[in-house]
Amino acid sequence: MSAISAIAEWASGVSKDHEGGAYDRARDGCIDTVACLVAGAHDPASVAARDAIVGWGTGAATVVGDSERRPAPWAALANGTAVDALDFDDYDVPAASHPSAVILPALLALGEERGASGRSLLDAYIVGVEVQLRLGEALNMSHFHKGFHSTATIGTLAASVACARLLGFDATTTGHALSIATSLAAGSKSQLGTTTIHLHTGLAAHNGVLAAALAGVGATGSVDALDGGWGTLRLLADGDAPGFDLPLSKLGDPLAIVEFGLCVKPYPCCSYTTSAIDGVLSLRAEHGLTSNEVAEVIARIPSRNIELLKFPKPENELEARFSMEFCLAVALHRGAVLVADFTPTAIAEEEVRALLPRIRMEALSETAEHENVTILLRDGRTLERTVEHPRGSAALPFSEDELLSKFDSCMDGVLGVDDATALKQTLIDIESLDDIRDLTRYLSPPTTGNPWAPRADAGLQSPDDTLDGR
Repeated sequence: MSAISAIAEWASGVSKDHEGGAYDRARDGCIDTVACLVAGAHDPASVAARDAIVGWGTGAATVVGDSERRPAPWAALANGTAVDALDFDDYDVPAASHPSAVILPALLALGEERGASGRSLLDAYIVGVEVQLRLGEALNMSHFHKGFHSTATIGTLAASVACARLLGFDATTTGHALSIATSLAAGSKSQLGTTTIHLHTGLAAHNGVLAAALAGVGATGSVDALDGGWGTLRLLADGDAPGFDLPLSKLGDPLAIVEFGLCVKPYPCCSYTTSAIDGVLSLRAEHGLTSNEVAEVIARIPSRNIELLKFPKPENELEARFSMEFCLAVALHRGAVLVADFTPTAIAEEEVRALLPRIRMEALSETAEHENVTILLRDGRTLERTVEHPRGSAALPFSEDELLSKFDSCMDGVLGVDDATALKQTLIDIESLDDIRDLTRYLSPPTTGNPWAPRADAGLQSPDDTLDGR
């Protein structure tokens, strides 16, 4: 059986009675993703995506920040871009991608258009995450290290299957949707530090909706498009890629959202900075450090991650989110790493930029199991912290209170208190919604004013500010 056939048969036939707390994990994923969507709606990448689709008609799907509804594929494009715009959205380990930022905007747009229930949306989300993470196991990390942006490539495939599930397609039609998606999946890591890296997420959501829509009206694709001689595996991964046999044998048993979980970001920047930030913040809090006491900071991380963090002296917020030097400078100087730290004014702050030359990265040895941070002080002391698991990872997950605190911080200065509270409660109760439009109605701004432009003093924050909960 081909990989496409195996995925399609499972995705179309699996029971909605998912076990192991899958629905609870999916709900939490939705809470975090919608928080990132609202907070990111004012970002230049998001605004560009909204502006680009204005002239292409209206429809039934809400675009966050737009008083007009748009056709589902365009809404998925705009909202998918917004979710990823602040680099605050969840990620997974097997695919090194951002599953929710692609899958949920696609499902919200399509679900609103079709009047889907909350439970049906969560079910399709669970199926989509399953496909994304299993494909990630098959292709990565070979695929990722080859230079592909997995969110754009694997995310497109997963979104097509999630949309097919929401639409109730049989195995044959689901397979065609997935096959069509293989011809729409593209994106490279060369776009890091540009708005296009965030558009990748929106385009993947858009293309997932489009692939399902095309299959639904009879368009076809090759069953060999994943594992055939000219299939995705051979084209997009090196010879050391694991392949499909083991990942597909595990489809749904256990569910990937339970086996691996999704990692919630505590900081609005590249996930490869998280462990180092955790280490710096914990040492800073434990020893009462000020940045003036610090002579040098050394962050030891895997060599493959260093190549992504390629902006030692970032010139804008896009580059700053992929700069270890900047992120640690902010952590040292302010004792927190917040959304408000990635603005043109914050990036230009002299005290932060003065710290950049004192921070460097070193590649870990091949035998190292965990990342670590060393802080050399001007008085001769050396402080070191090994970080076994980054905060928000599957091994050190957010508590419910931390998750909701992150949600609240993302709403601050963007949505009014009443709307933010209603949106949060609706997300908590999403599984019981008869119509997902009871959720999306909170995501469309009024026709007057611009609530999506944050206040100048809005400090959108990660929960707890520091690891010690201060």
